[in-house]
Amino acid sequence: MLFLLVLSVLLYNSFIQAIPSVSFYYPKNLTESTCTNDHSWTKWFNSAKPNSTTDFDQEVLSIIQAQNGRNICAIPQGIQAGTVTALNINVSYEAAWKTANGIITAFVSRTAGVDFQVRFCCANNNFITTTPPPPRPVTNGLCGRAKIKPLIQFTRIFGGSRAIPHSWPWQVLYEEEKLCETDKICIDTCGGTLIDSYHVLTAAHCIKRHDLQHIFITAGVHNRQSDELDTRQERNVNSIVIHPDWNRESLVNDLAILRLDKPVKFNDYVQPACLPGPDPLSKSNVMLIGWGAEQMGGNTYNELKQAQVKVIGECQQYWNQYDEDNQICVGQTISGDSACQGDSGGPLLQQYKDQWVLQGVASFIDDCKTNGNSLPNVYVKVSAYLTWINSIIN
Repeated sequence: MLFLLVLSVLLYNSFIQAIPSVSFYYPKNLTESTCTNDHSWTKWFNSAKPNSTTDFDQEVLSIIQAQNGRNICAIPQGIQAGTVTALNINVSYEAAWKTANGIITAFVSRTAGVDFQVRFCCANNNFITTTPPPPRPVTNGLCGRAKIKPLIQFTRIFGGSRAIPHSWPWQVLYEEEKLCETDKICIDTCGGTLIDSYHVLTAAHCIKRHDLQHIFITAGVHNRQSDELDTRQERNVNSIVIHPDWNRESLVNDLAILRLDKPVKFNDYVQPACLPGPDPLSKSNVMLIGWGAEQMGGNTYNELKQAQVKVIGECQQYWNQYDEDNQICVGQTISGDSACQGDSGGPLLQQYKDQWVLQGVASFIDDCKTNGNSLPNVYVKVSAYLTWINSIIN
C-alpha cells in the first residue's frame, strides 16, 4: 500500500555545519521525542541516492536490514525520513510510504533529485542480534612509537596543554595557498597524519582546490614560527585521492589521502601512526592534537597542543546525522576541551599496547568547547575505511 504525503517545508538549523532539513514521519503521530521508553531510534541509513536531478530516492527496509544487521530491528514501529541534499525554498517536498500488513517497508521521495536518509523507531527487544567480530589487531609492530614520549595528563584547564616538542611525530602541517585579496596570498592550514613514508591522511574538506603546486606538507613541526631546521621535512604533494562518496553538504566520508612527491625519512622527529586496530570503547580516553584556535574566529596556535578527551556513545542524541559505523564522537564534559578551527584533518589517537593508533580524523564541531550546551566533536572513524585506505596506499 502506498501513502502519499505533502508536508509544509520546515527549515531548521541542525547544529553547526549541518544543512537545513525537511523531515517526514510515519505514522503521523510519531515525533522525534515519542520514540522513547521501551523504544529507541536507530542510526540514520542512506542506502540509495538519486542518480540524477530527475531521479527519485527510495529507502527500502529489506535492503537496509540486509546491509546493517544488528543496527536495525525486524519490525519497525515507525520511521523518520530527512533530507540530506541542500534545500531549495522554492521547491515543494513530497514523500510517500510503502506498507505491507500495516508494517512500513519503504520510503519513496516524490521530489526529484533530492537525497533522503531514514531512521526507524524500534522496540528495544526487536533488534536483530549478531555476533560482533573479534577486535582487529595492530599488524605493524613499528608504527605509533614516539622516540620522544608525550606527557599524558588530564587537566581541568580549558584548551588542553602544550605538547612536549616532537612527541607526536606523525602529526603533519597541511598548508594550502589561496588568493584572498588583490595581489595577496593567504594560507589555509589543517592537520594530517603520516600513515607511512609516502602518505598522509587528512579531511576531504581541507582540500579547497586540487592545485598541487599550492599545497605543502611539513613533518617534524612543533612550533610553526620557529625554524626547526634539524627536525622539519618539507614535501610537495604528488597526488590527492578524495573518498569517492565524500559529500560536502552532509560531511559524510570526510577523508582524503595525499601522496607525497618523495618519502619522508623516519627518525626521532618523524614517524607514522598505526592504522586501527581495535575500535575505541565508549568512555575510553583518546588524544586530540593540533595547532587550532581556542575559540571560533580566534588565531591558530604556534605550538602544537594536545587534549585528552573521552569517546561519547549514542551520539545520535546530539547530532541527528551522526553515523556510528563511520564516525566517532568525543568530548570532555569537565574541562570542555575540543578541536577548533585549524584542527581539521588532524588525528584522534588512542594508545594500544605502547603503540598510538589513528582512530579518527577531525571532521566537524559545534563550538570550540564540548561542555555545557556545546555538542561533542565528530571525527571520521578510520577503521571503517581501512579497505579503501589500503587500496590506495598499497
